Amino acid sequence: MKTHVLSLVGLFLCPFLFCQILTVNTGSSVSISPGSSITLDGLEIAPSDNTYVISGANDVSRSDTAASTGTNSSVSRVYSSSALLSGFTGTLTFSYLEGELNDIAEADLVLELQADDDSWTTYEGTLDPVNNTVSYTFNDPVSFKAVTASSADATLTIEDIFPLDSRISVYPNPTANRIYIQGENVLQAELFDLRGRKVKATNQKQIDLSDIGSGSFILKVTTDNNNTKSFKIIKR
Repeated sequence: MKTHVLSLVGLFLCPFLFCQILTVNTGSSVSISPGSSITLDGLEIAPSDNTYVISGANDVSRSDTAASTGTNSSVSRVYSSSALLSGFTGTLTFSYLEGELNDIAEADLVLELQADDDSWTTYEGTLDPVNNTVSYTFNDPVSFKAVTASSADATLTIEDIFPLDSRISVYPNPTANRIYIQGENVLQAELFDLRGRKVKATNQKQIDLSDIGSGSFILKVTTDNNNTKSFKIIKR
């Protein structure tokens, strides 16, 4: 199989916690033909039947900071794109180093993709411990803006349990200064940035956001019976 390598930084040549590895300018694009692939600093993208196009403006970067949801964390390697990569069919192959496992058993590794609403979905793919890769073939189109790997026993997926959906609400959203939580039996609210870092936590039904910058965040609300619901919060 012919491989087109567009990696701007080699797999072992990224000395920083955050590296930009591909920039596609506005009006430009990168096309990947079926039977070919590109490797972006350890993430291989190989379309199956149709040419896959990454259109600009879009930046793909790699972070050595693990993504986390609650107490669950990924390996210490996360690939992110500034714009959604949509409609992909084919194989994604995620490379990792043993020092990036973050106390996760290698045999338990699964692929994790983050959607446009910031939720994570788990895919149990093919693990190759000899070459340190985990891969998954998508026969149906998938869209994502981040890729990582985590433990099958402690994934990043957030499960919302009915009837909590109808009981908990958050307002105003978007907000400039403060958000309010409306619902019964709220035990804790935790605010995370899009890289999985906890920004705030409270047991109150309101959170002051005036001291944090604008952007998108994930609010995880937990009730006293351990049910959870997550909201995407936009801070102006």
